Amino acid sequence: MQVKRLTHAQLKKALTRQSVYQAIRECDRLGRERFLAENGFDTAHEYFLIHDGRAYDSKAIAGVAYRFDTGEKVVAANFSGGKPIVAMLTDLGFRVTGDADWTWPELVLACDLLYGRGWSTTIRASDSAVQELSQYLRSLDTDFALSPGYRSPHSVQLKLENIRTAHPDYPGKPTRGARLDRLVLQAFLADPGGMHELSTRLRTDTSLAEMRTVGTEEEYPEVDELGTLDSEGVASALEGAVKRRWAAARERDPKLRKQKIAQSMQERGEVSCEVCGFDFAQVYPGHGDGYIEVHHRVPLHVSGEVSSTLDDLILLCANCHRIIHRKKTWLTPDELRQILATRVNRSFVVGRT
Repeated sequence: MQVKRLTHAQLKKALTRQSVYQAIRECDRLGRERFLAENGFDTAHEYFLIHDGRAYDSKAIAGVAYRFDTGEKVVAANFSGGKPIVAMLTDLGFRVTGDADWTWPELVLACDLLYGRGWSTTIRASDSAVQELSQYLRSLDTDFALSPGYRSPHSVQLKLENIRTAHPDYPGKPTRGARLDRLVLQAFLADPGGMHELSTRLRTDTSLAEMRTVGTEEEYPEVDELGTLDSEGVASALEGAVKRRWAAARERDPKLRKQKIAQSMQERGEVSCEVCGFDFAQVYPGHGDGYIEVHHRVPLHVSGEVSSTLDDLILLCANCHRIIHRKKTWLTPDELRQILATRVNRSFVVGRT
């Protein structure tokens, strides 16, 4: 008997936030095992919908939600799961585990483990160091840790192998890894001592919340060209990127942010970009009040670790901040002002009409 197949487009068109909540309540009422059995779904291994501190099998939730929406019952065989289901539920405002890219600091910690073992042998999931790293990484996101596969010892072993087999001395064919894996590896090869120190500081200087918010490759467009740099450039830019993210987390500290904004209000009468003049409060009334990004006049990858004062910081809009960091040679605020000065006749330059 041929099984009717439901396309992802059909599923997405019918799925609503209300029906997903109905499916969650149904699972709570029946219990997970009975919920899955009665609705014809298997247990999930990677993709879980997170709600109120509990993990729900995402494909099953989507299937039961579809029934609530349409009155048509579907089972696991009627449609495929995986990333499309994650995207649908995410679009509806839910958080779903699985396929969580490793962040820069997580990869630095993984590389440091390989560095300490000499890069030469597979480090198994049963190894105490892998167990400890897994436990630490899982502690950084308690929601995602509700999924048993998230940064599990086995997944850590796989990531370590992706990095290890990308090493230039590895004799075989590299396993499938991400571009970030190779970039962090290059950084360690260029400056093993400095990167080891950075790994230690990530453990001791960064809170768990800050650690998890340090982003993936997509959040670092300013170093998108790392693959074209020499090894020393990779190490310098990578370490600089991580340090900038530390600084960004600290600059978001309410006291420091308030002090810088208060200084701007006192001296300039507004909170606007100090390069182009863009004012979020004026352009987005009610939503942009008090919003601005904070930048070190001398990037931390150049200055090293310093004790910053308010005079070391400058308020920038998102556009100017990105442009300053876009190339491997960072612009200073004054250099960016000079570029803008040549385009002063264009209305978008100053962000005002």
